[in-house]
Amino acid sequence: MARRDSLVALVALGFGVAAAHEAGQLPFGGLHNPGPGFFPWLLGVFFSLLSLVLLVQAVLRSPRLAGERGGRVGNVLWLLAALALYVAVLDPVGYPIATFLLVLFMLRVLEPHPWPLALALAVLGAGGSYLVFAVWLSVPLPPGPLGR
Repeated sequence: MARRDSLVALVALGFGVAAAHEAGQLPFGGLHNPGPGFFPWLLGVFFSLLSLVLLVQAVLRSPRLAGERGGRVGNVLWLLAALALYVAVLDPVGYPIATFLLVLFMLRVLEPHPWPLALALAVLGAGGSYLVFAVWLSVPLPPGPLGR
């Protein structure tokens, strides 16, 4: 796992350096009057720094963790299937119900949590995100049968 993390960190570092270099070709501007290259350059530098942190962690990782279990491909496939279903039912069912069911699925099937906690987090996640985006920010989200 540490070897894989090292490889990913090196690829990400190369990407971050390339992004910062290319962004440096654009007008930079200043802190109070940023140009079109300022934010992409900042992101490239930040990405590079995070990649360096991952690389250092991978190199310094203790050998006893080297035998840790690989990724959980099954969970990834279940999540992709759940997201595809979420997209399919988002308009007819509505954002609050679809998001509630997606979060509940993730909290009960992918990372099992007790029912009361999973239900509470699903209600808070769906309701809170609907409140922030649909109500406060006026983002048009499908209301479903609850909002019609």
